[in-house]
Amino acid sequence: MKVFRILVLVLLLLVSLGLGLSTLYHLWNDDKTIPVIECPEEALVLSVGENSTEKLLEGVTAWDDKDGDLTEQLFIQGMSGSIQGNETTITYAVVDSDDHVATASRVVRYSDYTPPRFSLNSELRYSVGNLIRVKDRLTAYDVVDGDISDRIKVANNSTMVAGVEGTYPMTFEVTNSLGDTASITLDVVVRNYAVGEPVIYLSQYLIYRTADQPFSPMSYLESVSGGNVEDVVVSYPDGAFTQGVQRVLYTCAGLGGVQGSATLYVVTE
Repeated sequence: MKVFRILVLVLLLLVSLGLGLSTLYHLWNDDKTIPVIECPEEALVLSVGENSTEKLLEGVTAWDDKDGDLTEQLFIQGMSGSIQGNETTITYAVVDSDDHVATASRVVRYSDYTPPRFSLNSELRYSVGNLIRVKDRLTAYDVVDGDISDRIKVANNSTMVAGVEGTYPMTFEVTNSLGDTASITLDVVVRNYAVGEPVIYLSQYLIYRTADQPFSPMSYLESVSGGNVEDVVVSYPDGAFTQGVQRVLYTCAGLGGVQGSATLYVVTE
């Protein structure tokens, strides 16, 4: 019995010694080094059409004291959910063979970035009792994401009263994948057409321009139903075009003297 106890004690000592040696071995051999990511300090300048993984990783390298060159293991952890002007931030990451993670960030500057833009293919005018479907006429496009019309939201519905004639300002918003939100306020007109009222058709009802860009309003006039194109009169906003949204009004008298109108929204950037 005494011999058995001695054997058990020896066995326990051997197990403890083995565990201790194993722990020391792992502590001695465990890789405690963290990978290092190196990327240029200056911003990465790209065209929005060059937004590929290969381009975004250009000039970035990774190294680990144990694993060596880890550049091929680099990946993009994410892009900032916002953009300031034409700049956003990208975050790189790499993982070594011991699951140590390193990250680094860099500014990305787009040389040809523009915020999302709206487009209007018809006037927002509806007869009383008709279904108002603004999204059938209002679309949005983004240089990064392409067509984002399905992301348009109504931010402000004014005080529209169903079945009541009136002009109701409505604000629309759309956001791209970089977190950039564009908004515009347009008038939704609910009014029946009068007898003999001419209808003025434009090729576009919403345009974007720069302050120094020439503007020719008659180039957007397409046709007039119930009137003559030659009789169309264009009214500009008070004063010169300033930054923001202005309205250019086209009016025309019909054969019976009834006045018709159409509005071109001009966004000056």
